[in-house]
Amino acid sequence: MAKPPRPQGLRWRLLRGPLGRFVREAALYHHAIFGPVERVVIAPDAVVNDALFNVSSGSITVEAGAFFGHGVSLLTGTHDIDRLGADRRDAIPREGRDIVVAEGAWIASNATIIGPCRIGRHAVVAAGAVVTGDVDDYAVVAGVPARPVRVIHPPATV
Repeated sequence: MAKPPRPQGLRWRLLRGPLGRFVREAALYHHAIFGPVERVVIAPDAVVNDALFNVSSGSITVEAGAFFGHGVSLLTGTHDIDRLGADRRDAIPREGRDIVVAEGAWIASNATIIGPCRIGRHAVVAAGAVVTGDVDDYAVVAGVPARPVRVIHPPATV
């Protein structure tokens, strides 16, 4: 004897039903901002997917043509490690740890960018890399911590 069909509950409707594609795409292409939203500036043609922007201790700027893979984190927030307990948790500088992702840079999936730093024009940050300092224009960085592995030679201008 055949089993009766399983009821299609809310979870099924959200993931597989008519709204499923909308819900999946919203999760994949909607970034999150932790901190004051006015500290984040994203160029209209930049693609940030589901990035996390932590602007507790500075601002984040993503310039024209920059694009991110999924799961990218940009973190300006920090705590004073010389403090202990609740004092450490509450000791958050409000400024000075800005991040700039310059024109045309590619930040691959699951990379973490820790401010203060600048990712240079047309630079590439490899998947899973952890950036803790500036990345030169046209540089490719990889690893934990991220280190230069290659330089991209831009086409000559005529």
